[in-house]
Amino acid sequence: MYFKTKLKDLFSLGSANISASLIGGLFWLYLANIVTKAEYGEIGYLISLASMASAISILGLGATILVYEPKKENIFTTSYVVVLISSSLAAFVTYLISQNLIVSLLVIAMTSFTILLHGLLSRQNYRRYSLNLILKATTSIFLALLFYHIFGINGIFLGYFLGSLVIIIELKALIKNQKIKFSILKQKIKFMLPVYSNRLLDVSFVWGDKLLIGSLFGLSMLGNYFFAAQYLFLLQTIPLSIFQYLLPQESKGKKNKNIKIFSIIIASVIATISFFAIPFFISRFFPNFEESIELIQIFSLAVIPITISQIQITQFLGKEKSQIVLIGGVFQTTIYLLLVVLLGNYFGLIGIAIGLVISVIIRIIFNVFTAKRLGKKNQ
Repeated sequence: MYFKTKLKDLFSLGSANISASLIGGLFWLYLANIVTKAEYGEIGYLISLASMASAISILGLGATILVYEPKKENIFTTSYVVVLISSSLAAFVTYLISQNLIVSLLVIAMTSFTILLHGLLSRQNYRRYSLNLILKATTSIFLALLFYHIFGINGIFLGYFLGSLVIIIELKALIKNQKIKFSILKQKIKFMLPVYSNRLLDVSFVWGDKLLIGSLFGLSMLGNYFFAAQYLFLLQTIPLSIFQYLLPQESKGKKNKNIKIFSIIIASVIATISFFAIPFFISRFFPNFEESIELIQIFSLAVIPITISQIQITQFLGKEKSQIVLIGGVFQTTIYLLLVVLLGNYFGLIGIAIGLVISVIIRIIFNVFTAKRLGKKNQ
């Protein structure tokens, strides 16, 4: 019965993530059919820039909230204020780079939405989390399509900006009976710094490659890569959901071994089905992107090691071993970005995709050896 309850919570969380990603993915696939590859690459470049700025603005406070709020340490309100300040600074820098006011405002909205979602997760309020995630996805896409036909590319960013504000209604409940105490965050700096540094590495891993590809190989090539990346984003909802569910559990000492095994099996099944189905799907519905087929197939298989890696990371963070996560992130991101340049020059997009898989596998190996050493040290 206990396992069934856990499975139900994980399914609720996972289905919301998958639904939101599917809605967003369908929008980006639709967009690929109505804009040129260069325009698609430009949109991807600006979205990547805003996403990186937003993730940097969170300062590691997302994971900090997930770890300490379940322990009844009221850090959400203070964290939210800090994040608003940091995201405003990041928005200013984004404007200097992009010269686009809407993209810079999007940074603040995305950051606020993300930190509020973490607040809901820390209270294990999976129903409100799911509702807001799906509502944001549907609202953003509806407004993006509406404004695109009025304002062009900027209309897409405007739609995403307004859609990210739907969660503000949750703020009152999350900050209730909490005071702003910067001293409480000061006590968490030892945990926050490695987590934040690791987050910067994750951001570079997820979004930095797109900025690098656009700068080195052109927006047309980025258009093909960004198209394939939408499918990877959809598949990554599996490890993301597992991470979001397991971290608060791990922080309270709950291991959830059966959930972890079940998650890896599900990721493997989906990856296998996806690998064989993708050629037909792309050829049938997106013939202009047939050169992305092999790239997407590699991304499909990548979800298996990514899932394993995320499970390992929750175990380290749950034990407040954020330094280990940081070191693993350094290895993974550095190797991947180097391979983007090296393999991208010689093998194009296929080389870049293979580089992603190699970097994740190296991180898994690092995590395994580190966990064994940690176990021996504790003994």
